[in-house]
Amino acid sequence: MLNIAKNNFFLSNQNPSAKAIVSSSLNLTYLELKERVLVAAEFLKNQNISSGERVGILSQNNSDFVINVLALWQIYAVPVPINIRLTNFEIEEQLTLANCSTILIQKEFFGKIKSSNIKKIFFVEVKTESTKFSAREELNLNDPAVIIFTSGSTSKSKGIILSFECLYNSAVNGNHLLRYTISDRWLASLPFYHVGGFAIITRAILFGIPLLIPDSLSAQDLAQALNKWQPTFISLVSTQLKKLIDEGIAPNSELKNCLLGGGFTDHKLLTKANDNGWPVNMVYGSSETSSFVTALLKDEIIFKPNSVGRAVPTNKIQICDNSGNELKPFEIGEIIVQSNALMAGYLDKSETEKVLKNGFYFTDDIGYLDEEGYLFLEGRINHLISSGGENINPIEIEEILVRHPSIQEAAVYPLKDDLWGEIVAASIVLSNESINLSLDEIKIFLKEKLPEFKIPKKIFVEEKLPKTDLGKVQKEKLIERYKFTSL
Repeated sequence: MLNIAKNNFFLSNQNPSAKAIVSSSLNLTYLELKERVLVAAEFLKNQNISSGERVGILSQNNSDFVINVLALWQIYAVPVPINIRLTNFEIEEQLTLANCSTILIQKEFFGKIKSSNIKKIFFVEVKTESTKFSAREELNLNDPAVIIFTSGSTSKSKGIILSFECLYNSAVNGNHLLRYTISDRWLASLPFYHVGGFAIITRAILFGIPLLIPDSLSAQDLAQALNKWQPTFISLVSTQLKKLIDEGIAPNSELKNCLLGGGFTDHKLLTKANDNGWPVNMVYGSSETSSFVTALLKDEIIFKPNSVGRAVPTNKIQICDNSGNELKPFEIGEIIVQSNALMAGYLDKSETEKVLKNGFYFTDDIGYLDEEGYLFLEGRINHLISSGGENINPIEIEEILVRHPSIQEAAVYPLKDDLWGEIVAASIVLSNESINLSLDEIKIFLKEKLPEFKIPKKIFVEEKLPKTDLGKVQKEKLIERYKFTSL
């Protein structure tokens, strides 16, 4: 296994002749990468970006993104990656929340920044050239390294401050599972502005292995990258994996590990992936934990279906009740996480105090541990449906709905009701648009498997479900869409 040094954030100890970044247009060694980073750092410093300043980045996955992040670190500034799919208003809202007065921007997205109060700096074409800029050497692990905005399991995103210590410890913890060698290669298969994609950058940089950047995150470009560059590691969400499998794309022969995270995953997809040769490890984590904190190994999927695995050292998982008391195996409660990679906090300190308590992060996820310490997710606390005095888990209903041969996807959520308080509603996507599936047929199917009070009182057929770009269903949009419909 490879060892890492904390100053690798500043490109201090990597093998200078080793490959650092590979893309269709670029092939850099770590020496060449460092030279470009120092040139970029000098340029940014000349743009009057000061130490400690928070600087937005609006860009697709590319080498410029990586070079500018590393350059900002050289001048003690803090990158704030922004989701390119947000509306102009949402982008400026996040920049305001993070107190960014400057944004580094890919030219294609220039029109997304309307405010005259935000200084826009285009990515410059940085080539290897001499510079008098001295590389940063000292590192305070407690310094903020990046601000990541949550992808939105709730309606309002939150800015999460991750220190260098968070990123470093997350990489070290992850190595208990991944066990890097000098011949490994990471494919940048998730957006860099989400924690999963940003963690790929830091893992590759810290361990001094190549970062492979495909032309896009489409299934076709990922497939081309798999075949051309033979990565040993890839990280996906369920929607990506499903598309790859549906399009008949097989894993490359050298792929050792496919991390699969980002929320609920249908066990049928894991089984299909396994049958198609994908070395899937199911993982669970969040932006607040810097990346994954549990892992279910490929061979464990068979005998622990629907689990997201056990805590990866040195993380610790507990289940607690509403009073914070630890629960016994198989008792359902809130999942809390103890880790040396927990966030430094939210931008809003009052929000931080709600979730970081006594060294644990209170996730708002509900689930249980079995007697062997395997974690099983049951959903989000704020997604539970309370109808007529009964607490109803929407995931249970979703899992049963997608068992119907004509239903491809399902989302279950609450709608306000004067009589019941909340009623169970469902939105479904049919596996074929030509299918004529009546609501009565669906309810008859459910009656065989669910008690009456859990059967959705309203069922809506959708062309597609609203999702984040990491494939999480945005249930709040469905609730807003149907909140005034009557029984």
